[in-house]
Amino acid sequence: MSRGKKTVERVVELMKDPKHIRNIGIVAHIDHGKTTLSDNLLAGAGIISEELAGKQLFMDSDAEEQARGITIDASNVSMVHEYDGQDYLINMIDTPGHVDFGGDVTRAMRAVDGAVVLVDAVEGTMPQTETVLRQALKEQVRPVLFINKVDRLVNELKVDETEMQIRLGKVIDKVNKL
Repeated sequence: MSRGKKTVERVVELMKDPKHIRNIGIVAHIDHGKTTLSDNLLAGAGIISEELAGKQLFMDSDAEEQARGITIDASNVSMVHEYDGQDYLINMIDTPGHVDFGGDVTRAMRAVDGAVVLVDAVEGTMPQTETVLRQALKEQVRPVLFINKVDRLVNELKVDETEMQIRLGKVIDKVNKL
């Protein structure tokens, strides 16, 4: 039996068990890494190869999205991840980060239980970060902060561990205040 067929069978089986289903949205300001994170989660689930994760941009399937290098339409996918010896069906929506496509974020927040809010470690919270966080809270969606691109602090800004702690602490404080 092919790996793809096994994955489909696992998804179908888990669909019958609501306590093992999680619906999540990936939200953030434009270019903070939503689609790259989505690629990596898909690679972890065995849907795409680990070598292509971050490059394939699996969720940006539209030709215009690929040409412009941005997510225009929210895209959804189902995958299975194991946690603590138990399989979970993860229904994930990768949302656009550009303010012009905010309607897709609002609709996505109405379909999910939780949202992963990505914040670029160097850029910090941006206007769209605040917008998507407020949308999540308005729709009673539980947000989880994911500080992304931490490697930029080391590679680009050359910060030491003390400065890194201070910068990450400021990001966490700002998101908590929002």
